[in-house]
Amino acid sequence: MTKRIEYLDVARGIGILLVVLGHNDFAALSPFFHQVIYSFHIPLFFFLSGYFINTAQSFRDYSKKRFHSVLKPYLFTIFLIYFASVSFEKMGFQNAMLRIVKALYGSIDYIDWAQLWFLPNLFVVSLYAFIFIRLAGKLQKRWMTWGILLATLAVSLPFLHVFYPFPFSIFGKEYELYGLPFSLDVMFLSGFFFILGNEVRQVTSEKTFDPVLLLIGAGTGLILLNFLFPSSVDVAKRVYESFFVNTAEAILGILFVLALARQIEQHTRRLAAVFKYLGNISLIILLFHVPIQGFWGDKIMAVTGSLPLSILTGFIMGVSGPVLIHEIFIRFNPVASFWFGRKAELPRREESPPEKEQLAANPQNPPVVEVKEQ
Repeated sequence: MTKRIEYLDVARGIGILLVVLGHNDFAALSPFFHQVIYSFHIPLFFFLSGYFINTAQSFRDYSKKRFHSVLKPYLFTIFLIYFASVSFEKMGFQNAMLRIVKALYGSIDYIDWAQLWFLPNLFVVSLYAFIFIRLAGKLQKRWMTWGILLATLAVSLPFLHVFYPFPFSIFGKEYELYGLPFSLDVMFLSGFFFILGNEVRQVTSEKTFDPVLLLIGAGTGLILLNFLFPSSVDVAKRVYESFFVNTAEAILGILFVLALARQIEQHTRRLAAVFKYLGNISLIILLFHVPIQGFWGDKIMAVTGSLPLSILTGFIMGVSGPVLIHEIFIRFNPVASFWFGRKAELPRREESPPEKEQLAANPQNPPVVEVKEQ
């Protein structure tokens, strides 16, 4: 059993907060820092996912696990959205079925909750990375693996707009589709950062990210690059304007978050615990934050007319809303946990009053609980 690398949970918690912030109207207040967030927040999540890949198991077992943890929550949420829409809104059954079919395509332009595009793409990227790492493991030199990995990134960029859009004909009718199913056309791009996570794990340790100078240097470099070379990046929309600038920004952003997470873990335990918790339920926050923060942001804007207040309220509710969903409906519910790719937690057993009294009277000899073999 491998040791859990807790500062990566902190990093994931930081990352999901940046995702929530990037999906509200924060750009209206600070276009520059919104650009900074977008320069690395999606690569960060692919990187962190790749950090934990286990290629010691069979491809079949790995595929099943990834389906359970990534694709099943996506499919369940899609059906949940439209079941609720048909049941509690005025959406017709035929319209709902049409939207489900479009959502199953898995590209961002066909999903009403656009943030969900990440999950089907993460699923196919995970399988691609498994094969890549298995094959690369046969190479004698690590620099060869890194060279091939960089080549896949370079090759992916010229083709970002080949399938976005592309013509499609069926039964004599012409259509135009945006992206391949499950965003397969960006698999090499997102896969670069996923595999990079695994590669970095092989050559670093927790202490690698300890120096404060790394935190300062990566953060400064990230800000300067975004200021001096404002190249746009949006993986979901197939935007990656500069091979060198966007890649450097993404790597610096990843290093900054890892170094920040390490500092938080070492020096502020309570804050670290909050980020670890958010990191552990980052999937739930990803699934539900957009409609929740959009609803509350619009409500506050309509009542107060204050954009900053609506952004702040939307952000707070975009995080706390999914937290409540997790705590009330998912955390201790084995059925809901199953469909969201999680394991239900068992509530802590409270000691009965006689046990507490006996333990207080004789702390050296606590009460014996008989356990019967099944």
